[in-house]
Amino acid sequence: MANIYQLENPTIDIIICYCQDMEANEQTEVYDFGKNGDLVLHIYKDEDYNEETGEFDLVRIHTFQYGKAVDDTDDIYVSEKELGAELERIYEYRDFATL
Repeated sequence: MANIYQLENPTIDIIICYCQDMEANEQTEVYDFGKNGDLVLHIYKDEDYNEETGEFDLVRIHTFQYGKAVDDTDDIYVSEKELGAELERIYEYRDFATL
């Protein structure tokens, strides 16, 4: 079974660091996220991620508010720029949509 990490009220930089350190098929749960502290993120590392080559260094984020799914992302590259921008969007509650 893959590891599941849990973070409470982390900064965006800490979430990015965890995503960079995750191995294929691992998950990070983030609690008390968003400017109102009422979001829970489930972040999944791509199952095809190859640590040696860096290929498929992608995550998917599912966002919940009060137990209800409010936002999903497509695959996002784990980089400060791309993942950081997506986490900022979620933190600010912008353009929420579920897949």
